[in-house]
Amino acid sequence: MRKNGIICALILATPFVGGCGTSHETLVDDFTAIIDNDGADPWIFQDEKYYYYTKTTGNNLTLWRLENLTEVAAGEKKVIWEMPAEFESIWAPELHQLDGTWVVYFAANHPSETHRMYALVNENQDPYSDDWQLEEIKGLDDKFAIDGTVLELDEQRYFLWSGWEGYENIAQNIYIAEMISPTEVIGEKQLISTPEYEWEMRQTPLINEAPQVIIKEDTVNVVYSASGSWDNDYALGLLTMDRQDDPLDTRSWTKESEPIFQQTETVFGPGHNGFAKSKDGTEDWLIFHAARWDHSGWQRSIRLQPIKWEENKLKLEVPLADNETQKLPSGEAKRIRMTASDALLEGDLVTVTDEEALMKKVVQGFESTEDRLVFQPTMGQASEATVIVYLKTQDYLSLNEPVYVQLKTDDDSQRLAVYPSQYYQPIQTTMNLKAGTIKIEVSSEIGVDTLSVDRMEIIPKEGE
Repeated sequence: MRKNGIICALILATPFVGGCGTSHETLVDDFTAIIDNDGADPWIFQDEKYYYYTKTTGNNLTLWRLENLTEVAAGEKKVIWEMPAEFESIWAPELHQLDGTWVVYFAANHPSETHRMYALVNENQDPYSDDWQLEEIKGLDDKFAIDGTVLELDEQRYFLWSGWEGYENIAQNIYIAEMISPTEVIGEKQLISTPEYEWEMRQTPLINEAPQVIIKEDTVNVVYSASGSWDNDYALGLLTMDRQDDPLDTRSWTKESEPIFQQTETVFGPGHNGFAKSKDGTEDWLIFHAARWDHSGWQRSIRLQPIKWEENKLKLEVPLADNETQKLPSGEAKRIRMTASDALLEGDLVTVTDEEALMKKVVQGFESTEDRLVFQPTMGQASEATVIVYLKTQDYLSLNEPVYVQLKTDDDSQRLAVYPSQYYQPIQTTMNLKAGTIKIEVSSEIGVDTLSVDRMEIIPKEGE
């Protein structure tokens, strides 16, 4: 066994960590943008207790819930609906609570049929109950329709979605129609956005999709995605309207001529967003997906960044690189950060310099299933905690096949998937951690010599 680390001498001022283990421990109030290492089309719903998180999974509708926004991917998981054999694929679920009823909007298609909008409805108080019923969205024309969402203005609701004008895949436009119930619209659909600017027309078919609503005082902001979701050019655009105007009148809407959020030299294809508020309600946040590597197509991860405002119009900064930190959402507790290079190395692991990693030094190897990276945090008291390991592998890049990593303590073992990426991305889970100095082992299930580990972060559950 080789040991590569230090015995830290700092006693951290937190009720959760009392002392220092072998791994160097730092109490931090920041995080990096990627919060889920695999997924697309993220959505957040908030109630008084939980953030509910969902995304495109491919063959089911799944919810996660947790009390902190940055940890939702490690939350309590519930598959609420398995795709039946009659359907071919499902996309972009959104959870809403309307008239005391839980509704999940999503797009699905039967074989040889383009996508249509559907809804799962649950009148139970708890959306994790098994009382979901499938319904079609009544009143929509029988044409391609995806990415449905809801605009609520005073006592009236409207349904927004991306669809075709006709029956050929020429362009996806943003439409709106009046709602008379959570699962029915009336009247003619009205066009509020069609691809027209150069940045919206870089791939064919032409695309405007994924409308998302956020209202700031008297301004209705609708953020949408444009150009091809399968390429780096995918970007966010903005429509605005005065809330006193008629949303069914195309003239009410103003469209920005330039994207408000687009690719950088290190972040590719950012798009299909949702919104959330910080835990204390003082901040607005954008949740979105981006490609896991340059030109990775539909292989994406989920990211989180704050929103700014400019005269009630939404304003976004450039997408953060994976090694840039940002302040935690207001109201979330600090977390413990431990550098992999300061942990114990068992087997043939090595420490190398990587300027693209947050900690600049990473641990590589994992050629054998006997190789172990051992973090040794000291917990002030026993606690249920979110444990996050930031790592990457480029193995199986072309096949998008995950590598499975084990997180193990004396009392618990978790098997987690690491999808190939050029970025350091999190794998996260909830674990029960004992008081005192403990060991959390990281190992590869099959032995992967390109697996690189940057750091571990631990967020104890509040109140414990």
